[in-house]
Amino acid sequence: MLLSGEGEQVVDNLASSHLSLLSTPELQKAGLPFWVFYLLLSAILFLIFINFLQKKDLRQRISYILAGPRRRFSRLRIEVLLKREEGKKSELLKHLGELTSIQWPDLPEIEEISREIKTLEEKNTALQGEWHRIYKQLDGLKQEKTRLLSSPVTDDKLKARLAELEGKIANQEKEMGRIQAGIVATDEQLEPYHQTIGHVMYRLRPNREDLAFLYFQIDSVESRIRQLKERLEKL
Repeated sequence: MLLSGEGEQVVDNLASSHLSLLSTPELQKAGLPFWVFYLLLSAILFLIFINFLQKKDLRQRISYILAGPRRRFSRLRIEVLLKREEGKKSELLKHLGELTSIQWPDLPEIEEISREIKTLEEKNTALQGEWHRIYKQLDGLKQEKTRLLSSPVTDDKLKARLAELEGKIANQEKEMGRIQAGIVATDEQLEPYHQTIGHVMYRLRPNREDLAFLYFQIDSVESRIRQLKERLEKL
């Protein structure tokens, strides 16, 4: 029972009196109808309910306990939304940094970073050129292999050439994998530089028409992030 004190005593007295009433020989002999028993039980439960409504602290504690899972779900939902918005902000800042490093690499605020970016971009460009060169070679080898496989002649010379082609194809594919890993690595190295430039440009906010829409997008995301953080603090 969630009752105490005077309310609990009242309920106990009522329950005792009604139970003693039900157990009297006269009522047992007469055969008390079930509906009377349920009516008395409903009256007792009603009194308990009235007593519960009068206890503000008890209601607040129960409400707090019942609201726990709902609060946890709300917090989890807001945290997911917050993470999503922070991801959007990160992507927008990176895009702002990429655009700035391409169009205005000589800005004093990013001059040193731009030199480091230029070195990485040159490396990335060279790797991409090498990848395309190997891709063309690999495509030619695969086409030759397809032609040989469809040839009606199956002499030892053809078999030897097929074995040679398969070896070259395997080596070229391995080399392409190495180059692809290098391209991904340089992209990952470039990302924090672009992020840094994006933060610098967003803070400085130079008055350039082609950047105005990016500023607006980042401002909108920033506003949503602040609102979500405020909602988290209130939970």
